[in-house]
Amino acid sequence: MNIQLAAYNPDIQNGGGAHETLSASYTRISRYPRPINILRMEAAAEVEKARASNRCIIFDYGHGSVAEHAVFNFDIIDVSRLAAEELQSFRLASFTEKSQRYIRIGEDLVVPPELDRDFEGNFRECASKLFQLYNKIYDGLRSIGLKKDEAKEDARYVLPLATACQMGMTVNARELELMVRRLSCHPFAEVRMIAARLLELAIEAAPSLFLFLEPTAMDIFAHSMSPVESQPFDNVLLLDCDDDSKVGSLLIQWSSGKSLESAEKMWSELDGQSREELFIDALSGLGIHDTLPRIWEFFRAEFQLVLSATAFAQLKRHRMCSRLVSVYDPILGVTIPSSISDAGMEEDFITGLREAERTAGTLGKLYPYMLTNAHRRRVVLNMNGRELYHFSRLREDVHAQWDIRDIAHRMLSALKEKAPLTFILTGGKSEVSDLFG
Repeated sequence: MNIQLAAYNPDIQNGGGAHETLSASYTRISRYPRPINILRMEAAAEVEKARASNRCIIFDYGHGSVAEHAVFNFDIIDVSRLAAEELQSFRLASFTEKSQRYIRIGEDLVVPPELDRDFEGNFRECASKLFQLYNKIYDGLRSIGLKKDEAKEDARYVLPLATACQMGMTVNARELELMVRRLSCHPFAEVRMIAARLLELAIEAAPSLFLFLEPTAMDIFAHSMSPVESQPFDNVLLLDCDDDSKVGSLLIQWSSGKSLESAEKMWSELDGQSREELFIDALSGLGIHDTLPRIWEFFRAEFQLVLSATAFAQLKRHRMCSRLVSVYDPILGVTIPSSISDAGMEEDFITGLREAERTAGTLGKLYPYMLTNAHRRRVVLNMNGRELYHFSRLREDVHAQWDIRDIAHRMLSALKEKAPLTFILTGGKSEVSDLFG
């Protein structure tokens, strides 16, 4: 594990000193009549006074938003894919991860720090076999004509979740405090070590911005993943959603100024053509890269998905949705890329995964480290209409990874049956580009 503080945002106009002075000076805007540039100058000249101000405002008054003005950039290297998922579960941070889809992976392995040394040999041996199988499948896929990126994309399904990865992370101090506190009580030692290192670096740069560091009962509860009893009959289930009347009534209210009750009545009296014209008019200025009007946020849809770790790696990037995840569990089956079957390597693939499962079964609570990108978890997902359009644009696009693209297409197809006008212009950027000129 190698974590470094790459950068933060000092007040460059006033000497680029202590990290906290921006937070302290912006805090004073609401209480002092002097211009902000003067307040920044004063804070930079009196760093300890600025720190005391931060502690008072954040700790005594409870105004944690002050800490959001301080932003950190971290290099995070040689952490497991499993631990990376825990970091990337936080909404108000930005992550860019080295992709197994584009980078050919060597035998870069993270051994759980708390793993009993008596089991380490079997752990390493099984992981090594999976890495060798990865190379064998890659070569086999290349031999049937797949391009390099396509072969890497599908061969990675056999890689264990203990595979090392790296990422860049940008996060403000308030979210970082939550991240550190929550991860410091995680069941896995690797994740707790990440939290400790992040805090060590952040405290050195900005000691006054990190105060609430003791895990609470809610932090502990956040790590309790749902177990799995059986595989559902369908991997994409629409559990509940609104219909077109939700957005349609709000569009009428917005344009007419009438009460929502009156708008709902007007909607109920519109014929099909008038309803479609209402939606088309509202979306007439929509560009391919535009977000939808916020009215679409009032549409809600809830799904249950069963998806591979590979597909979840794409889904987790949509951090503004609400999701509840289960443990990874072999009972949910595995996802086998069709290209592997086409190359006649499905038996090798399944044999490798079954050996990984047997080794995982000897690891106790650490078993997910030896499951693979092909193994699945269950996700209960809640998205609003605006986020669903964004999800569709990215994940139904021809450039999207095939696994998440299939899931996204099934999700949007189900929604179009329930609310066809609300989702009249969904689709990947590649397929809807002609609609926008």
